[in-house]
Amino acid sequence: MLADENIDAVSICTPSGFHSDLAVKAATHGKHIVVEKPMAITHDQLNAIIDVCEEHHVKLSSVAQLRFSDTINRTKEAVQSGRLGRMVCGDCYMKFYRSPEYYGGSGWRGTKKLDGGGALMNQGIHGIDIMEYIMGPVKSVYALTKTLARNIEVEDTAVAVVEYESGAIGVIEGTTSVYPGYPKKFEFHGSKGTIKLEEHAFTEWSIEGEEKPADITYGSCSDDTSASRPDSISCEGHIAQIGDLIDSIVENRRPFIDQYEGRKPVDLILAIYESGMTGKPVDLKEFRSRR
Repeated sequence: MLADENIDAVSICTPSGFHSDLAVKAATHGKHIVVEKPMAITHDQLNAIIDVCEEHHVKLSSVAQLRFSDTINRTKEAVQSGRLGRMVCGDCYMKFYRSPEYYGGSGWRGTKKLDGGGALMNQGIHGIDIMEYIMGPVKSVYALTKTLARNIEVEDTAVAVVEYESGAIGVIEGTTSVYPGYPKKFEFHGSKGTIKLEEHAFTEWSIEGEEKPADITYGSCSDDTSASRPDSISCEGHIAQIGDLIDSIVENRRPFIDQYEGRKPVDLILAIYESGMTGKPVDLKEFRSRR
C-alpha cells in the first residue's frame, strides 16, 4: 500500500502504541497522514513523528475533532477576546464508564505499552486538548493518579490541579470507572462572565453587560451515550478534520491540527503522570525542555 503512487494519504487508527512506527513508515514513503489520538504515547515517539514529517515534507493531522465544534470555537473567542474579563478558572470534568470487558477483551487497552495511559491518555485527551486550546498554555500541574476499579496497568481515575500561564487555575478530572458514565463538562469562569458546556451544548452563557446571543439555546447531553458507549460518538468533527487535511495539501499549508498541535495534549498528560508518580508539581516548560 505505501508503495502505491495512487495513494496520497493514510489514516492510522491502530492501538496507540503503534502510531509512531506506522507514521514514520508512511511519511518515509511520502504519504500524508491522519493519525488518531493520541498522536503518540512517549516523548521519543512524538519526536520521531515530528522529525520524519519535516524531513519528508508531508502533512500530518492529529485527530482532535472537538476543535471544529462551533460551540467550542465560540467559547474560545469569548475567552481570548477578554469578554469574560480576567480568567479565573478553567475546568474540565470527564466522568466516563468503560466496563471491565472493554479493557479485558481488547488485548491492548489499559496497557502501558500500547495504550500509554488510561482515563486521560485514551478517553480524556480530547477534553485536555480543549483546555489549552481555549485557556492557553498550562504553566504547571499537580496531580493524583490512581487505579481504583479496573484491573489495568494504568490509571482509571485522575485529578490534576493546573495553573495556566495567564495565572488562572483549574481542575482536570478524568475517570472511566463511574457508572453509568456522564457527558464531559467544561467550565470557564472570568471576572466578568461564565460559560459552561456539556459536550457540544451550552448550559450557561453569562457575560456582564451582554445579552445572551439569540441563537444560543441551553441544552443537555445527558442522553449522550458516548459517555459509556464509544461507538456512538459523532463523526462530524472527523469529517471536518479530514477535509482540512485535504485542503492543506491542495493549498500547501499546515493542517489546522498538525504534529506540533498534536503533541501538546500528550505532553500535558505525560506531565500529569509524572506528577502523579512523584507527588510533586511539574513545571511544563521544564518538562517539555527535556525532549
